[in-house]
Amino acid sequence: MPDQLTARAVSHDVETRMGLVPLDELLAERDALVQQVKVLRAKHGPYGTFEALRKIELASIAQGKRAAAVGAGTKITEGAIEDASLADDRYLVFVTQATQERAEWAVIENRIQGIDDTINRGQAVARYLSAEVSLS
Repeated sequence: MPDQLTARAVSHDVETRMGLVPLDELLAERDALVQQVKVLRAKHGPYGTFEALRKIELASIAQGKRAAAVGAGTKITEGAIEDASLADDRYLVFVTQATQERAEWAVIENRIQGIDDTINRGQAVARYLSAEVSLS
């Protein structure tokens, strides 16, 4: 039975001979990174949910502060509740986690951009080599 040639196999062979990372490999790596970063993009990216989640966290902490004041029979101003909520350990943990997530997001986005740049460079090299062959 003769060897099966597919466009993908031919393309892969040509890319390898040209010294380029095969496009299907780059796209597979990019897809895996996008899957890894999707929640971070949804939370911290444009129109993300981070600000809503931050407000929910602060409101939850403030409710606890109000309830504790009522339970203790003390009066507390809204400003004092807000200050206490912002200084609460739970809020510190929330903000610290968000900072770590944003740092991770930046690293993964950089890797995705690097793959995009590699694809674009490969296209430029392929055009150059094609032009060089036609000039010979």
